[in-house]
Amino acid sequence: MKLLTRLKPWLIGLSAMGRRAVKWLFYVAGVYALMFLGVFAWQMAAGALRDPDADLVDNSPSAKAQRQTNNAAIIESVRQMVDRYRTPEYQRDAHSKPHGCVRARFEVFESQATYNHGLFNQPGHYEAWIRFSNGTVPALPDTESDARGMAIKVMGVEGEQLLPPMLAGSTQDFLMINSPTFFIRSIEDYRELERLSAQGRPFTYFFGEYYLNPFDWRLRELYLGLSTRQPAPNTPLSTQYYSMSAYKLGPHEIKYSAKACEDYTVPMVNRDDPNLLRNSMAYLLRERDTCFQFMVQLRDPDARMPIQDTTVRWSEATSPFVPIARIHIPKQTFDTPQQNAMCEAMSFNPWHGIKQHEPLGHINQLRRDLYLHTAAYRQVRNGVNIGEPNSWCESLAEYCDAESAPNEPTGAPNE
Repeated sequence: MKLLTRLKPWLIGLSAMGRRAVKWLFYVAGVYALMFLGVFAWQMAAGALRDPDADLVDNSPSAKAQRQTNNAAIIESVRQMVDRYRTPEYQRDAHSKPHGCVRARFEVFESQATYNHGLFNQPGHYEAWIRFSNGTVPALPDTESDARGMAIKVMGVEGEQLLPPMLAGSTQDFLMINSPTFFIRSIEDYRELERLSAQGRPFTYFFGEYYLNPFDWRLRELYLGLSTRQPAPNTPLSTQYYSMSAYKLGPHEIKYSAKACEDYTVPMVNRDDPNLLRNSMAYLLRERDTCFQFMVQLRDPDARMPIQDTTVRWSEATSPFVPIARIHIPKQTFDTPQQNAMCEAMSFNPWHGIKQHEPLGHINQLRRDLYLHTAAYRQVRNGVNIGEPNSWCESLAEYCDAESAPNEPTGAPNE
């Protein structure tokens, strides 16, 4: 009892100190919450009000040289990330988890003369492969929110290719995700993100080394990045995908998008299945055909529609997406060992294509070299050697039958 009596003042003092500490913690947390909201509001307002391309269009020799240096550093960081997340095969540096590759017909409409360039010069149809995927590396189960990707490889396309003959084929690739914007503005920012991602610390890019200095926070970029990570749809065949960056359509500048023809549903989807998107797509394509509208959005040079800044969404009120083709995906069984292996050996690159559809902007210039290097790196280490296919039959012998009719090309592309 005497001991308790002696300790009582100390216990009361410690209790008071504890209450003061808790008060200070709440105070500090409140201050940081206000700073977080203030920085976020300021960065969002600055992003909405500034001239988006003003600081990104420097094409001086020194700026070009710096971009080349940054590109080389990014390629090295991505190579390290491919090494880091091998399982044991070397995976893609992005969109490493596939839901499968499906056969499709890319059917070009007869449309207004504005859109009659390159692949869309005349009505006709082409054979195509489409790879659906999750975006995050390392791969997440489908039960997690993530970016979802759709990469289309149209085969048998006539025209002057963008890549040199030893790298080119007769294909036109269209790469999209389920978000209209990217979350990186510049090559310098891209370099920093890839450097930290290769170290396994990607969130340091958004909050700085110790997360305490609000001047190091990139909250607008974090918001845009998190916006791409969405809960899984019932099937990859029932959503809309966007190019994010700009491309040529003959003399025009455009973005493109693929939108499901309808909201396809799969009964009794198991939302706890880590491979629910592969399994739901397999179920749906056993039962019926599906399709997407392939659409383009023309750039209005007088509107806020930047080429370099891929974090800015082009207004659909100013320039709506216009359907110019249809992607028909017939009933099929795609989830086989042979087709899965072919799918993962294949590479997709927006520079697999013809000059009438040239990718625009510094980010797309980076993607050309980055995708070529990483595809070659993983293919060599995985012991696969696959070039650009010209047809389903050339990809897999099982499709060399009457159903795999020759392409009906749309004619020589307009210059």
